[in-house]
Amino acid sequence: MEPMRIGPRLSVAAVSHVGRRQNNEDFHRVLPLETPAGLLLLLAVADGMGGLEAGEWASKLAIEALSEAARGYAEHLQSGRPAVGLARVMEKGFLLARRRVEREAERPGRRGMGTTLTAFLYADWIKEGVVGHIGDSRAYRFGPTGVFRLTEDHSWVAERLKEGVLTRTEAERHPYRNVLTRALGLPEARFDLVEVRLAPGEGVLLVTDGLYGHVPEEEWRLGRDLQASLEAMVAEALRRGGDDNVTAVALRVE
Repeated sequence: MEPMRIGPRLSVAAVSHVGRRQNNEDFHRVLPLETPAGLLLLLAVADGMGGLEAGEWASKLAIEALSEAARGYAEHLQSGRPAVGLARVMEKGFLLARRRVEREAERPGRRGMGTTLTAFLYADWIKEGVVGHIGDSRAYRFGPTGVFRLTEDHSWVAERLKEGVLTRTEAERHPYRNVLTRALGLPEARFDLVEVRLAPGEGVLLVTDGLYGHVPEEEWRLGRDLQASLEAMVAEALRRGGDDNVTAVALRVE
């Protein structure tokens, strides 16, 4: 299967699988938006928590809010008003997502719900983008020289790993490895922003923990057919256990 092309220069791919779970609490989006300046592209993944419908609703709500901010920016450019920085647009989207998840979590049946959110907003006319991130879904930069992580996990285990209290092997097996310290819906909901510039042949990959929890990044192969590469990675995660939802979304500049 050939990767989906968006415009003459960009390829995108997306895969999501429920795994052995009852339902898929992961949510993802690929949103291309035409503007007078050029193509604006939003990629996003979110991994909901709170059980059944609550987690599924939280992840969808967060990405819908982020999409609303991206569409608002595209409309801003259509009106001919001066462009603002992509980081400001991403910040606005995350703040909107945080407010909506927190408000919804006050409703009966939704208390305790929350979600990770990792996204990439890319402006093709300047060949630059920004990653927004909270939780333990991840963003990676990839290209001819390999795969490099752009985000840090906001989890109890990741913090102990950074402090040197745990080794990487201990962290991978620790019973608290899925305990988040930051997420939309938690009291601590600070998010990170990372600016990214892409050269031809480079791209950004967003994944939930259902992928990297089973298949380490050293084994990932992102070949010419981006869609087939993601499908193979997700299939391998399922083969190795698949006890979680698995989602991967990628963009590459051709």
